[in-house]
Amino acid sequence: MGMLWMAHAPRETPEAAYVFLLPFLIWIHFRPSFRKVLIGMLVSGWIYHIAMVGWMRHVSFGGMCTATFLLSCYQLVWFLIARAWYPRFSRGGFNSRLLIIVGLSALWVSIEWLRTLFTLGFPWCPLAATQWERPILLQSAFFTGSWAVSFFLVFFNLCIGSYLHHLFVRRRQAVGFFNRSICPELYLGILLLFLMIYPFFIERGSSVARETKTLKVGICQPYLLNKWIEGRATEHKDTLRKQTEFLSLADPDIILWPEASTPYPLNLDRIWVEDLAKKTGIPILAGSVIREEGASYNAMVYIDPQEGMRPEWYAKQVLVPFGEYIPKPFGVIPGLKKLVGPVGNFSPGNQVYLFDLPISDGNSSGFVRAGILICYEDIFPSLSRRAVEQGAELLIVSTNDAWFAEEGCAEQHASHSILRAVENKVPVVRCGNAGWSGWIDQRGGVRDVLLDDRDRVYFEGAAVIEVSIPQRNARSLGSMGDQFAYICSVLSIILIIYFKVSPENRAEV
Repeated sequence: MGMLWMAHAPRETPEAAYVFLLPFLIWIHFRPSFRKVLIGMLVSGWIYHIAMVGWMRHVSFGGMCTATFLLSCYQLVWFLIARAWYPRFSRGGFNSRLLIIVGLSALWVSIEWLRTLFTLGFPWCPLAATQWERPILLQSAFFTGSWAVSFFLVFFNLCIGSYLHHLFVRRRQAVGFFNRSICPELYLGILLLFLMIYPFFIERGSSVARETKTLKVGICQPYLLNKWIEGRATEHKDTLRKQTEFLSLADPDIILWPEASTPYPLNLDRIWVEDLAKKTGIPILAGSVIREEGASYNAMVYIDPQEGMRPEWYAKQVLVPFGEYIPKPFGVIPGLKKLVGPVGNFSPGNQVYLFDLPISDGNSSGFVRAGILICYEDIFPSLSRRAVEQGAELLIVSTNDAWFAEEGCAEQHASHSILRAVENKVPVVRCGNAGWSGWIDQRGGVRDVLLDDRDRVYFEGAAVIEVSIPQRNARSLGSMGDQFAYICSVLSIILIIYFKVSPENRAEV
């Protein structure tokens, strides 16, 4: 688990993901009991997830402990099944070993996909996210979703593990030169690596030819803290005003404010924002709370310099359990309602809404259609895919990672935006209250990010970035979406049943 922790952001050793399973594979070679694997991997998995998302304690220590335990339970299933299949792997021939390698790779993807479902779904930092700074490996995600990247990394780990098993165990018992000298799994792992990076070289240079629009985006990163504490509203409004007026000097096409940046519901406190847009002459796309008919929404709102606040807005569709609402089964527990803060339970949106952002690149004018992802919505692949299917040329992630201090949450969150950019072949612009604001091109390359004079992402600042928007064509609509995950899930179920009922199954329990 330590190597998997090293592979994820904000640490910069993604290559550790290629070998993170080797310690476990070596351990199960010595046939530990079911109980030892159960306890060992549950405890180590819990420690790993606490190390990964320990920043959640700044909002709720109890919530952090519960979430990390549930995540370790998901992962535990894979290790228990791997332990059960190992005897067949160690005794079998090439066909049997390959079937198990493919099956365990598919099972890992299936578990990651299951984490996107259900009320408490939290698919944070899938294995593919370890490669967020290595877009050369991510390009296949356009065709298969990022699931294929996770599949490959597990497959490669298992191939390396099989090669080590060949070197130290199998070849001593093998008969014939070929069986002693060749480990086919190693070459399959290398072949799959070449297949994974091949799309990068096919697409190389082609994206430049398709770039037809340039959108100038002013990003406010105000680093607002405790914005609902009495007396802070004026201070926060002044920060947003100063940053917006500063950005307007560069004449951007649009100015972005991060998630829930206004101190009060914008539709009930709109005059100051409308006056600001009118003064600067620049439209503002603001993250704010909207309150209508007794319901509150975490929303993104467009303020036009002439028309003011437009009546159409995007409401966040996937809310944070225990952060933005209390799931019904837990509502009876005393004290939990305090977790949702002074706004109370939010109501979810139920549809995609695209904003037409004005654009003037010097030669022509027009607009760019932008889909919105609020907070952690970019960790759910289906939401961004739905926006692109409805015509989004650009995805905008508006978030507030300041809740979680400066412990890596922002970088981990940004790694998901890179996956969404590659999967949908569209640029992604991120506007955060604190940490990792910038933009990512359609191939997953980080093109610009706001940094202070110490190269840190956690600071109060603002900047104008120029985002290149590629022209979408028929080829851009070829993604499988989640179908690869469905295939992996079906394959996993079939193999679990097969190995369970097969008369050759002599796994030790």
